[in-house]
Amino acid sequence: MHVIDAHCDTLLAMCEKKENMQYSYELVNTLGFHYMQFFAMFCPPSLLKEEDGFAKSEKLLQIMMNLYQKMTEQYSYNKVLCKKDIIDFEKKKDDQNPSFFSLLSAEGVYLSKNDISYIDYLYKNNVRCLSLTWNPSNEFGQGVNGDSKKGLSDLGIRAVSRCNELGILVDVSHANDRTFYDIASVSKKPFVATHSNSRYVCAHKRNMDDDMLRTLAKAQGVTGINYFSDFLVEKEKNKTADVFDIIKHIEYIAALIGVNYIGLGSDFDGIDKAALDDVTKVPDIINMLLKLNYKEDEVNNICSGNFIRVLKEVLHDE
Repeated sequence: MHVIDAHCDTLLAMCEKKENMQYSYELVNTLGFHYMQFFAMFCPPSLLKEEDGFAKSEKLLQIMMNLYQKMTEQYSYNKVLCKKDIIDFEKKKDDQNPSFFSLLSAEGVYLSKNDISYIDYLYKNNVRCLSLTWNPSNEFGQGVNGDSKKGLSDLGIRAVSRCNELGILVDVSHANDRTFYDIASVSKKPFVATHSNSRYVCAHKRNMDDDMLRTLAKAQGVTGINYFSDFLVEKEKNKTADVFDIIKHIEYIAALIGVNYIGLGSDFDGIDKAALDDVTKVPDIINMLLKLNYKEDEVNNICSGNFIRVLKEVLHDE
């Protein structure tokens, strides 16, 4: 089995010396899967408001870059930097020893100083997936907490085009609706929501409504199902979500746009109320889909094939 998880906040959790990690090499190694993890670098925008906030944010970003490098070396992760790397992952056979791949992403770009070349800086430092905003807006566009009447700025339009040129996957998970549609109109390559669900099933602004999901599918993109309770079930239900709630979102989106546009995006180590305790519970999703009579190739596509398709389209050959 091949599994791709398109979002975790493990790097920041490591910086904060968080206990009881939801993702770790030791945990994922118990699964016996060929596993690929997107590792997001996230500097809280609130940090910029502190004294010397910009310098602190730059330092935190550098620490995460260094942690990523050390982690990939220590555990022999195969870095995904180009199309050849994702093809290598795809070619792994189920009867081979488990292999581990990693892709570095950036969640929100708040340190650019309005300079588009910052996108090139991130690329040179191995970033291959990028969300221009987190929840607050910035010089590139509006996050989900931003002005609903505004979307991408002129700089944001240039940034999306630059990502297309460099071979960086554009992530819309934290964009507001207007920014989402602007990215859809500007991007010449498939784009993704690495960790977002269905707004119809759970009416949270971080999720996508039906038209957005159709637009994503038209662009040949993928949405990675997020395991955070608040994005899976309405808060009024006052419950912690479980695997059944994950399946509800998969079922709804599959009925709406088909299984070829669904992936996994756990948000591990960035969420407290998680539908799955940790990465060792991912087989629960797989087993339940099979019990629901999803075909094996459909399950494989949800678990990895759909993100493989997109990455092969977006990443450069070498």
